[in-house]
Amino acid sequence: MAAANLIPLDGDLAARLLEVPAAPGVGQILGDEGRSLVISRSASLRRWAASHLGAGRPPRKGARPPTDLRPVARALSFTTTTSGFHQRLVFERTMARHVPASARRDLKPPAYLHLDPAERFPRITVQGPVRPASNAAGSYGPFRNRRAAAAAVAALHKRFPLRPCDYDFEPAPDLALGLGCLYAQVRTCAAPCLCRVSEDGYRGLAAEVSRFLADPAARPEEAASSIPRWVAGADVRALVVEEGQGGVEVYPVMAGTVLDEHAMTVGRDSVEDFAGGLNWTGAVGTGHDRDWLASWLYTPRRAGRYVVLEPLDMSSALVRRAITSAE
Repeated sequence: MAAANLIPLDGDLAARLLEVPAAPGVGQILGDEGRSLVISRSASLRRWAASHLGAGRPPRKGARPPTDLRPVARALSFTTTTSGFHQRLVFERTMARHVPASARRDLKPPAYLHLDPAERFPRITVQGPVRPASNAAGSYGPFRNRRAAAAAVAALHKRFPLRPCDYDFEPAPDLALGLGCLYAQVRTCAAPCLCRVSEDGYRGLAAEVSRFLADPAARPEEAASSIPRWVAGADVRALVVEEGQGGVEVYPVMAGTVLDEHAMTVGRDSVEDFAGGLNWTGAVGTGHDRDWLASWLYTPRRAGRYVVLEPLDMSSALVRRAITSAE
């Protein structure tokens, strides 16, 4: 990712603003001792800078103008960007250096589903943010919020007869707990409590649900109404693909982390060469991008596409699908 440009705000402001390109990017105005005053994304960095330094267009009648930071501003930092996702990535990296995650009111942590097929009687539950990356095993998402995740659980229970209860029990055909359970009576649950399925058979059912959640390509189209196409394992590898100014930009994502150092820009006629060129060597996913990635995924009319990879599948067919088709 390119280093930011820094312009001191001394002398003639109009001349300084001419040094700022009228291009999309991320801008930051700095005060004394490099203190960050404002960070923002803009379609025109020059217009954005002018509006925050008292040199912008007059506001519409009745509209409040931006605060004039000229008296306290000491420098302007900016980075031009080449696509919508690139701009979001630069913005988030800049924000992370100056604003703690706990103070980010613009980001709402996503929800995830949790299912561990190794448990004795697995069940699907809704959980909050997955932190750190070591807690990603058995987690699937992201979902916009807990309500959306709960709706996905309800849809999964209609398709797979996993138990919805949270009881501890020892299976027995005459177990009072099971005989009095509505789900067991209407047979929407496999009822391992009543020995209607063996423990190994029930865990096999849970493993099937786990595969259903982990592989978006294997899910039927109608499932997307409750389980979006980007929902997969929280430790998944994926690609973000977006048309940029210099070609098709490809950003690897590993376990909730965008691998900036392995991002590539390729031409549409170079897909075959790219298929074997993406480098995962030394890549580490810490999960620190999960919150804003989820926010980006749920952005209406975003241009970038998110494609979940099969384990280490870097085939040209997959990359071509990532470049030419949506989720």
